[in-house]
Amino acid sequence: MRDVGRWGIDLTMPQSLLLALHLRDAAGLRPPTSPLLPDLPPLDPPVRPLRAAGHDIAGLDVAGQQWAAWWVRHFPGGPDALTSILPPRYPGLDGRPELRGLAELGLDDALAWCARAREVEKRVIARSPSALFETNLVTAVERELGRRIRPFSLRVVVLPVAGVHHWDVLGQAVVSLGLRADRDAYLTWLREQLVAIGRDHLARDGEQST
Repeated sequence: MRDVGRWGIDLTMPQSLLLALHLRDAAGLRPPTSPLLPDLPPLDPPVRPLRAAGHDIAGLDVAGQQWAAWWVRHFPGGPDALTSILPPRYPGLDGRPELRGLAELGLDDALAWCARAREVEKRVIARSPSALFETNLVTAVERELGRRIRPFSLRVVVLPVAGVHHWDVLGQAVVSLGLRADRDAYLTWLREQLVAIGRDHLARDGEQST
């Protein structure tokens, strides 16, 4: 969390979404997309395919629908989302037996993969733009707009999917870890977010003055 008093940028990689994406990739699910579920690339690094006693798993079409329903309900993550897909009860998977069976089968691999993903995240953060880069960027955008940006908080969901990507998911900023790791790409994307925030503030102030 970058917090300089007037503004804050909170980059978070929710464990619940990591576990869900691992389940999607390991089982080979193809969930339908929606406004809350963009066509997210596979995880990076790739996960090990899930198999049941050495055989292909049945019911994947149904499980993919169930997975999409879970995602739409629990995105962008948080404590309740994480609890919903953890043993022993898997409360978020009630009424979704196909998906729960896959979750039980792949939980150990998912937890191990998430631990490795956290280590990658730490390395990315260590070499990513510091708060000084972001502060300078806010100052530059304010200069461009001709006024200070009113206090704001920008929450960004970071996902370790392949490639350099970003999405606006119904107003929620989502970026790939690859974008976060690319200084120029990250600062270009962040500048766009700050300009949009500043212009939105200007528009609201204009409406209030009329």
